Amino acid sequence: MREAKAALRAQMRALRKARGPAERGPAGQAVAARLAELLRELPTGPVAIFHALPEEIDTAPAIARIAATGRSVVLPRQAGRARPLDFHAFRPGDPLMPGPFGVLEPIAVAPRLEPAVLFVPVLAFDRRGGRLGYGAGFYDRTIAELKARGAAPPVIGLAFAFQEVAEVPLGPSDARLDAIVTECELIRVGEPAGAGR
Repeated sequence: MREAKAALRAQMRALRKARGPAERGPAGQAVAARLAELLRELPTGPVAIFHALPEEIDTAPAIARIAATGRSVVLPRQAGRARPLDFHAFRPGDPLMPGPFGVLEPIAVAPRLEPAVLFVPVLAFDRRGGRLGYGAGFYDRTIAELKARGAAPPVIGLAFAFQEVAEVPLGPSDARLDAIVTECELIRVGEPAGAGR
């Protein structure tokens, strides 16, 4: 399992490095439009999303769209290497600081809020909700903790369409996605291919 995940991570990082930067901006706009439609179906309350790394889909348009609806936007902060993520309020223009892995995070004094919806980064995904992350387990721990507390926000991956694979290798602690938003379609887990276009 570990070797299969490592090989897929290396493959997808290389593919994204080759393709992602040129497609990042337009893909971010397309994802933001789909995300705005999807939000109407999702629970009310704070929406967790992430500040994208340079090779990921640009999430700035999505953050702006969420904020424009009047819903609270929360961004993750790392509370420690083996701990779940904390989520802090963010409005476009608020100060951010680089976290341990270079991801921009809200400053520590920003209010903590529990998310009602969770948008997560993805290295690879499949249509059964399989998600390959970066390997540190932050989102898996976070989702498990939220469920243990009785909160179960929908978990939605944001990815380029080319990050789809036939099957993501999953272990028992790997959280599944409820949906995936790409620049090409909204994929609802369990729907046949093409149903979410």
